[in-house]
Amino acid sequence: MRNDIIFGAILPWLTYLLAKHYDYSTVHALALGSVFPIGVIVVAYVRSNRLAAIGVITLAATVASLVASLYFNSPYLALLKTSLITGFIGLVFAGSLLVPRPLVFHFATEGEGEDRKRLNRLYAASADYRALMRFMTLAWAAVLIGEASLRALLIPLLPVSVFMVVSEAMWITVFALMMAWSWRYGGRKGKAIADAEAAREKHSFSRHPHKKGPHHATP
Repeated sequence: MRNDIIFGAILPWLTYLLAKHYDYSTVHALALGSVFPIGVIVVAYVRSNRLAAIGVITLAATVASLVASLYFNSPYLALLKTSLITGFIGLVFAGSLLVPRPLVFHFATEGEGEDRKRLNRLYAASADYRALMRFMTLAWAAVLIGEASLRALLIPLLPVSVFMVVSEAMWITVFALMMAWSWRYGGRKGKAIADAEAAREKHSFSRHPHKKGPHHATP
């Protein structure tokens, strides 16, 4: 997050102000600032020899907006970069609703060990838990697409230097709030569903002690 703020927000903003001071056009000033986020992704790839999915999305959106803005001489297209990133991520969340296990579930089971196995068993056994994962995935999709659309609408309404600050503040705030909501709401609801499922299994086992319970099932 710190590198995102420094190289994705502060340095491009300072570069834009400095370039404008030396009478660069708005498009070229923004293009100079885009060197920093692209450079961070390239350095990360060189160090780890792997490119994370978010890095691919960020790089593609940055290069696309840079090329389009230079070709059409359009500051709007240059400033559209972050909207393309968050909008595309929102579409990925929405698209994951079409597969058996939506994106939020994969984030919830990123860890290893018994917790991951437990959540996989819960997902297989509980319709309520599956509904929770799908609802949270839909919420992420709606918020990210809505935020991207709002930012795109703000571009022509604000001075470029002001929009650059507002744009970065928007995505940081939205992601922070959604992470906090996911942690609290998902944790609380998930625990309640898991407790209810455990009680149901215990009750079922007490009535049929020789019957193999759902907790033995393979997810």
